[in-house]
Amino acid sequence: MLKNIPSILSPELLATLCEMGHSDVIVLGDANFPGKRFAHEGNCKFLRADGISGTALLEAILQVIPTDSYADTPVMLMQTMECDKDLDIPIWKDYEAIVAKNDSRGKSAVGYLERFAFYEVAKKAYCIVQTGETQIYANVIIQKGVIK
Repeated sequence: MLKNIPSILSPELLATLCEMGHSDVIVLGDANFPGKRFAHEGNCKFLRADGISGTALLEAILQVIPTDSYADTPVMLMQTMECDKDLDIPIWKDYEAIVAKNDSRGKSAVGYLERFAFYEVAKKAYCIVQTGETQIYANVIIQKGVIK
């Protein structure tokens, strides 16, 4: 056990976050996200966080790593497909609020990527974490910054 470290961060995830350098990317995939396949295709690390929500994991990760201050939107969410454009995606507001608490730019540090562009970024990530999040369009890309 460690003091002041969120207990939902596994030893493997903590090691991964520590290994990541400036501008490296970690993806939090929801329960429907094809994380294992993309990690295999991109030859990146794949971790599981079964039973852990995307909001809890995002909050915990942003407590221990900074977002990239050199990127306009270091946190990216997956946009809805045209056929889903009228859906309400409440988790986006939760993600924006979590980022706003942890990034001085507030929710303007959050951007959106078209679904297939999101997939291409995911394949090049340092790590993909498959969460237990069951809400749809609950996928997040986090670009790590510099600790100053």
